[in-house]
Amino acid sequence: MRIEKSNMYQFEEVLTKYEPMISASIRKCRIYKNHEQYRQTARIALWQAWQKYDRAQGDFTPYAYRCIHGSILDELKREIRYEAHYQPEEDSQLETYLPMKLDNEIANELEGLLNNIEEQDRQFLIDYYIRGLGYEELSVKYGTSVVALKRRRGRLIKRVRDNNTVKI
Repeated sequence: MRIEKSNMYQFEEVLTKYEPMISASIRKCRIYKNHEQYRQTARIALWQAWQKYDRAQGDFTPYAYRCIHGSILDELKREIRYEAHYQPEEDSQLETYLPMKLDNEIANELEGLLNNIEEQDRQFLIDYYIRGLGYEELSVKYGTSVVALKRRRGRLIKRVRDNNTVKI
């Protein structure tokens, strides 16, 4: 199908004709969530392709497909990078789930929770949660790898949760 940049073709008509291609590209990229986000990204790419299309370069359909498919892949990469860098870890959500209480009440609850674990582990949790030391700093302090510290924190949190009635 040849598309000429003329007044007789409005973008709405082009969009209607290429919606199935957008759907096929979304399926081909195996996108199972946020369909509307990717559909909108593909629509924008189609509009940009329609604006830049030069008839001398060949048929519009393959050009549109490359633009649509490429924009979907770019959006997937952006989403993956965003989730890797900005997705909060489980422990950073701790404050969100704690009910708003007086500082003394929270301190008493935490003291009760921490009394059931060994001194080294208690110190590790205090360094991480209260002092706010990062894994890199803690790996130097404790002479172990970041991965080992993450596993240790996970085991400790599980142990504290299992041994206490208070939900953290």
